[in-house]
Amino acid sequence: MASRERLFELWMLYCTKKDPDYLKLWLDTFVSSYEQFLDVDFEKLPTRVDDMPPGISLLPDNILQVLRIQLLQCVQKMADGLEEQQQALSILLVKFFIILCRNLSNVEEIGTCSYINYVITMTTLYIQQVVKKQKKEKEMADQTCIEEFVIHALAFCESLYDPYRNWRHRISGSQIPEGFLRHISIRVSSGKNPATPAPEG
Repeated sequence: MASRERLFELWMLYCTKKDPDYLKLWLDTFVSSYEQFLDVDFEKLPTRVDDMPPGISLLPDNILQVLRIQLLQCVQKMADGLEEQQQALSILLVKFFIILCRNLSNVEEIGTCSYINYVITMTTLYIQQVVKKQKKEKEMADQTCIEEFVIHALAFCESLYDPYRNWRHRISGSQIPEGFLRHISIRVSSGKNPATPAPEG
C-alpha cells in the first residue's frame, strides 16, 4: 500500500503545478492502494476485507470538488468521444468513489452530491454508442474500456444504494442476517440512510 506521505506529495505537486497528470497519478496511487475494496464481480459473494478505506475528512481539502469538476468535464466531452486518456481517467474516478463508499460513513455525503448523476449520464451515452456503432476492429477495441466503465458504474450504484450488498447475497443463495434486514427496513421506511451501521447487539 502506498504511504500517506507519497499521496500527500503527489497532491502537493498537483496543487502547486496544476498539472492534471499529477492528479491522475494521485488517483492511480490511491486506487492501487485500496484496490481490494473494488470487488466488482457480481457473480461472487462480497469479499470480506478487514481494513477500511479512509473517511472523507482524512482526504485532501477540496478533493471532492476537484474530482467533481474532472468528472463533469468527462461528461461534457462525451459527445465528441473521449480520448484514451480521458477514458482511463473516467474509470479511475468511478473506482475512487466505489472505494470511498466501502467506508459506510462516506456513503451519505457521496450520495448527496452529483457524482452518481454524472456517472449514470456517461453510462447511458456509452451504451448508446455501443448500440449505434458497427462492429469494426477499432470500435471493438474501444469497447473493452466501455465495458470496464459500465461494470464499475454498476458497482458504484451498488455501493451507494445497497452498501451491505444484500442483493449479491440473495442471488448467491446466501442467507442475510435477519437483524440487518430489519435494521435497513426501519431506516428506509423512516427516510434515513440505510448505510448507517446497525447498533451493536
